[in-house]
Amino acid sequence: MTAPGVPRAQLAQLLQSYLTKLRDLGIEYSFTLRQFSGYLPEFTAMQSPIEVGTSQYGGRLIPRSLVEKNNSDLTAAFRSILEGGGGIGTVGLSVSKSVAGDVYNAVLPAWRNTLLDVVVVTPWSFTTPLSDMFALQRRMTEVYIPTLAALTPGGGCYLNEGDFLEPDWQNVFYGANYKRLREIKKAFDPEDVFYAPTAVGSDEWVVADGGRLCRV
Repeated sequence: MTAPGVPRAQLAQLLQSYLTKLRDLGIEYSFTLRQFSGYLPEFTAMQSPIEVGTSQYGGRLIPRSLVEKNNSDLTAAFRSILEGGGGIGTVGLSVSKSVAGDVYNAVLPAWRNTLLDVVVVTPWSFTTPLSDMFALQRRMTEVYIPTLAALTPGGGCYLNEGDFLEPDWQNVFYGANYKRLREIKKAFDPEDVFYAPTAVGSDEWVVADGGRLCRV
């Protein structure tokens, strides 16, 4: 856990009820608190090397209301993903209007109600049969993410950690901003020079046999 601007003693107090619960449940753990002068020393000391190309990603933004009102179903969803072979990472944060202000910009509106940015991963191996990896891709798209989406109707996902096969990517990654973003792209890139599978405007193209892009 990283808690910017929180003194060590205060963080220990904030975590006390959580640690007590772990002990009550008989869960063994190790606990260490360290304070750093800045983010770079903390990152250097605490973060292990991050490998690239060894995981497939998907995600969902979890609103505070779900955690407060239906935490049991959220816990059950996490458990089903973990027991089904997926992995889960979370980032707790608040970029609500009370924190950021009522800003008019391109940020996915779902961020404003988010308490947890949940990242779901499945392993990617360069030695395992490709068909097995594709099966995990489908499981991400058809099972893991829909499990979380069912609890967060109208919600979204952080684009950089999203499932690249997300079928409703316009709404999940851009939300109500998509129409305006498409207008902006048309104004500055009228020939659609810039393309990515889940980028604004890519729904107007299809990848044909051989990898060529063709207009729909």
